[in-house]
Amino acid sequence: MLFEKEIRPMPIIRLCLCVVLASILHVQLGVRSTQAEEFRAIFNGKDLSGWHGLNPHPAARLSGEKREANLKQQREEFSDHWRVENGELVNDGHGPYATTDEEFGDIELLLEYKTVAGADSGIYLRGTPQVQIWDWHQEFDPERPTRKPHLGSGGLFNNAPGAAGRHPMQLADRPFGKWNRFRIRQIGSRTWVWLNEKLVVDGAEMANFWDRSKPLPATGPIMLQTHGGEIRWRNIQIREISAAEARDILKDVSDSKSSLAKALTLHAPFDDHLDATFSRGDRTCYVRQGKSLVRAEPSDDVKLVEDSGRYGGALHFQRKNSLRPAFQGTGVLDYDTSDWDATVSVWLRLTPDEDLEPGYCDPVQIIGDDSRKGFIFLEWSKDERPRYFRYAIRPLFEIWNPENVSWAEIAFDKRPMVQVERAPFSREKWTHVVFTLENINQGKSASRGTLYLNGQKQGSIEDWDLKFGWDPESLLLVLGAAYVGHLDDLAVFNRTLTDTEVKQIYSLKHGIRKLYSETTQ
Repeated sequence: MLFEKEIRPMPIIRLCLCVVLASILHVQLGVRSTQAEEFRAIFNGKDLSGWHGLNPHPAARLSGEKREANLKQQREEFSDHWRVENGELVNDGHGPYATTDEEFGDIELLLEYKTVAGADSGIYLRGTPQVQIWDWHQEFDPERPTRKPHLGSGGLFNNAPGAAGRHPMQLADRPFGKWNRFRIRQIGSRTWVWLNEKLVVDGAEMANFWDRSKPLPATGPIMLQTHGGEIRWRNIQIREISAAEARDILKDVSDSKSSLAKALTLHAPFDDHLDATFSRGDRTCYVRQGKSLVRAEPSDDVKLVEDSGRYGGALHFQRKNSLRPAFQGTGVLDYDTSDWDATVSVWLRLTPDEDLEPGYCDPVQIIGDDSRKGFIFLEWSKDERPRYFRYAIRPLFEIWNPENVSWAEIAFDKRPMVQVERAPFSREKWTHVVFTLENINQGKSASRGTLYLNGQKQGSIEDWDLKFGWDPESLLLVLGAAYVGHLDDLAVFNRTLTDTEVKQIYSLKHGIRKLYSETTQ
């Protein structure tokens, strides 16, 4: 008879310990505790049950009997390259991909992996590439400009260059020899990726590699890619997301889009490298070399200075020079040819009349493919004493300069700019500068730009037709054009911040990093 055996209660101490350990595991993975019991293992830690071998790329080019023969061969080769060792699923760097027998739709996936130098791997969702795994120590190669392993793992590598999610928003990889932990959420075509508890992809649309004109398939297998070196996997668990929960998650995302954290698109603190630490586009800091962009490195003229910043390190432009670090606009500035909003925040430290060399000095510029099609900049004036500080938005050349004269020849009140005669800059303290762009390209009555210093509004550029003609792919955010002084904690937001929000970021005790370091769960 069923249940005839005596059921002995688990000792209370052991029971409590199990509960605590389970709670710790799921807190570390960023999983809501109420959902912990819903996860189930899809790798049993003992054998290859539930998995088969499949590299879909060669099979996709075949049909009929040739396709069937290829699929059969891959299944037979699976165990030659994959094994189970100490509860880990291990691949030797070759052979077909480990593919689940089951197919899944909306899911939350947990797994851990450990890889080696030179390896290149990833996770296919619904049979589609992929959440990327890199050897992030590789250098950027200008000859292969769309391949950026130095930005780290977790991005949706098969999204188009410049598309949201292609690159991880922050570097989260652990050193070789350490286990890395993924949490991946897939709802419809939207993907969220957390790597080692850091949010690296935030609800980006995952492209359908097999037919980019269509969304992702509704269901498909999970595939663990093998490519170029040994990789180990363990603790592979999945939770299937119901239609009701999927609607709630998508609603939560929509409702929270107005928050500062959601609006942040780039943050460069300049603590120990020029690259941004967070970006919804490319984190790489570039300099122009001829017609190409190459990865920027500090120089004798532009140095990273430890512990000299508003928060941590800072960028120091020691003299007027030709090195102008820049960030690509795609995914960062999100330029729109019909309606563009953005905000740029930066901290500066200098005494302008003593530190700056003669001529215009621009700590920050936004440029496109032609300055006659538009030019946005912060600048110190050329000759005045004290030197004026300005925020200017120059739209199409024929709008702001119909007489075709030099910038200096136009009366101050006839220029599309905000001018501050005695701005509070000093070597002895940091000054917070924010400029906003609102309804750009919408017409004279709607477009506006506003300048803030230390949280206080200084003025707005209004009653101008702020229309641009840029190629959206050409935009760059450029730093240090003839500037001499310190610069720190650069940030970009994809909308116009309010007066209250500008004061809020001015008052952040630990800088912009606070916005995303606490929003990764």
